[in-house]
Amino acid sequence: MVPQYEKAFVAYYNKLKLVYTPLISWDFFSNQNQEINCYNAIQKNWKSKENFQKKVYQQKREIIITNIHQEIVFATQGIHTMNGYRAHEIIGKSPKMFQGQLTSKTVTSKIKEAIQNQLPFKEIIINYKKDGTTYLCEIEAFPKFNSKGELVNYIAFERIAS
Repeated sequence: MVPQYEKAFVAYYNKLKLVYTPLISWDFFSNQNQEINCYNAIQKNWKSKENFQKKVYQQKREIIITNIHQEIVFATQGIHTMNGYRAHEIIGKSPKMFQGQLTSKTVTSKIKEAIQNQLPFKEIIINYKKDGTTYLCEIEAFPKFNSKGELVNYIAFERIAS
């Protein structure tokens, strides 16, 4: 009975089109390093810097960076656990993509005004996950200027509000 089982097992796995790749422990860290390198490349033009490790790992915040046109240029990989979107799915889009019917117009107006006046802001807003469910998102955002004093980015530190 065992030889028949083994033959069937081998035949089954030979039909599968799997490509096995070794999982090496530093694979996990290479994504993390790539994320930090991308973040540092963006922030090198900023007059004042932000500590990535402190915000993401110690304060448990996710980071979204937008350009002057309010298009997302960077998001931490952990954004997926917060709202279901992978970072690459939101790059090039507006953070408005997280808003919906229940999102407060008063809060969005405050955020819009702060952005237009190039001011920092901290708000709690109802956002929508990829699956359509809502969550309270605490956003603390800061304008980022280059050495000439020109606005180059907005950086938002986000977490689920409790």
